[in-house]
Amino acid sequence: LCVNLQHQGCIARATMAEATYPSAEEPQMRGQSFNKKLGDFKKFASTSFTRAKQYTAEKLGRADSLTEFDSEYDSLSTQLDQIKQSTEQLLGHVRSLVQPNPGLRLEDKLYTRFDKPHPHRTTAHELLSVELARAGNEFGTETQYGGYLLRCAEVEQKLGESQKRFHEKAQAEFITPLKAFLEIDVKAVLRDKRLLKIKRLDLDARRGKAKKAQEGEKLQAAEEEVRASQADYEMQLDKVRSAMKRIVQTHTSHQGHLRTLMAAQRAYFAECLAHLGELDRETSPSGGGVASEPVKEPQTGRFVVDGIELDREESRKARVMYDYDAENENELTVFADQVITVTPISDNEDYMMAEHEGKSGKVPSTYVELL
Repeated sequence: LCVNLQHQGCIARATMAEATYPSAEEPQMRGQSFNKKLGDFKKFASTSFTRAKQYTAEKLGRADSLTEFDSEYDSLSTQLDQIKQSTEQLLGHVRSLVQPNPGLRLEDKLYTRFDKPHPHRTTAHELLSVELARAGNEFGTETQYGGYLLRCAEVEQKLGESQKRFHEKAQAEFITPLKAFLEIDVKAVLRDKRLLKIKRLDLDARRGKAKKAQEGEKLQAAEEEVRASQADYEMQLDKVRSAMKRIVQTHTSHQGHLRTLMAAQRAYFAECLAHLGELDRETSPSGGGVASEPVKEPQTGRFVVDGIELDREESRKARVMYDYDAENENELTVFADQVITVTPISDNEDYMMAEHEGKSGKVPSTYVELL
């Protein structure tokens, strides 16, 4: 037992000695690694100093050599900046449309940045629905007003659901693709442009060095460096030029995303109009619900406007669905949601004679909705 313990102690001391005193090759390897790192640092410092010197000389107008980009490159670069700026502004306004509260927009941005699920938020329509339902229950479902409050609560709930669907569609089909375009495609091109600028500084610095070099080996080495830098610069220039051309041509895909956003917005407003129209029909006097404000009937008799004979008995109240700018003096400019008086034109089904605030003129029949 004593011999065994003594043997194990010798092994342990030998192991500790090997760990404490490294072999003769390890200092040499560490020295080589240090020398390599020192050489890389000297090369980096020298290159950075040369670039800074060339950049300063260009700003002061004292550069021996200055490579300028061609007109095509400058045009593409200008278009790239315009596309970047307009896309950022457009994206910001659509985000404001989806979420008007800047504090909540910042909160959503943080959730996205840290890859956290977004919390559920109650919309204004849903909050109004809750309040309408509370008031309806207080007045009682057996009363006419209480029933109307509860029916409005149902409609507001549906409006809130439609709004959420629109927001999700806008986020998925417009905001996300344009955000990826800015953060991936545009950033990659800008990074390549910065690298191209560095290569241009290197090229001009080596050209200036070659001009100052004397004949012999130094001149040949300087010319060789210029040729290598020229090749690197041209390769990077072609890469950046091709990337900027692709960016400039992305308006086709962006138009598709914008068309999808407009379609989602149209569907959203159509759903809202359908829900509100259903409520209006249910509560109109003919529907047996709560009486709405009666629409005044127009006067009777025949009358003439711009040489067109019309029957006043056929006149109806109508709501304007879209803005319309008059193209000539016989037409009337109207705006969406205005309530106007319209009269059919017997020999022209495409237009109706409209009257509003003492003015009259033709408007397209498809631009109005009879009440």
